Amino acid sequence: MFDNNYRAVIADNDESKAIHFNLRYQVYCLEKKFEPTERFQKQQEIDPYDARSIHFLIQHRYTGEWVGTARLVPGTAESLPIARHAEFSLPADQASGKTLAELSRLSILKSFRRHGRETRVSEPEILLGLIRAAREYSNDHGIDSWLFLCRRSIMRIVGNLGMEMRIIGAPCEHRGIRYPYFADMATAFDGIPDRSPAVAAMFARKNTLIPYSSLHSRGSRQPLAA
Repeated sequence: MFDNNYRAVIADNDESKAIHFNLRYQVYCLEKKFEPTERFQKQQEIDPYDARSIHFLIQHRYTGEWVGTARLVPGTAESLPIARHAEFSLPADQASGKTLAELSRLSILKSFRRHGRETRVSEPEILLGLIRAAREYSNDHGIDSWLFLCRRSIMRIVGNLGMEMRIIGAPCEHRGIRYPYFADMATAFDGIPDRSPAVAAMFARKNTLIPYSSLHSRGSRQPLAA
């Protein structure tokens, strides 16, 4: 599973955030063409929400390559990026008194997204690592609920593994058809043990999120010790 091949890292300084933004540039600008390259002369895909976001990285243990990103943007529902693109309503029992964050910018390098004999990794494995990293941070910092905007195909993957992510609005056009989703941290992962014991064991691990500043070889693309 994930922990044999990768590590989840929190980007806690300028050096690691630059890695995060450049990886997003590779995926969003060069590979998927979601954003024009000319907007990001320093090859760092960044937006105004990043100043208040928590940034995550996934590193391949044996090569040192940075292969995936995600971020959490804390705030009120109307202040989050999702509000610019979708109309939605929070569940009645979650409308007040809860700490919200939007999970977004889940990016995985093309060479790590494909399946086949020559593929080094599996996209769902890295996706699970990003979700677990965001969940661990949320649990440690009092974030009660997530919002996110994504394709139905991504939700099928996590839904088949037992995660409960609720659609809370109509689909919208944003880089394809996407739906607004809601997840309650208290219950969203309760179904995993019945559907996937291996994933349940992965999510049961504690203290898996490593600050970038604690790594011995900062920014190195060389293999790092497990």
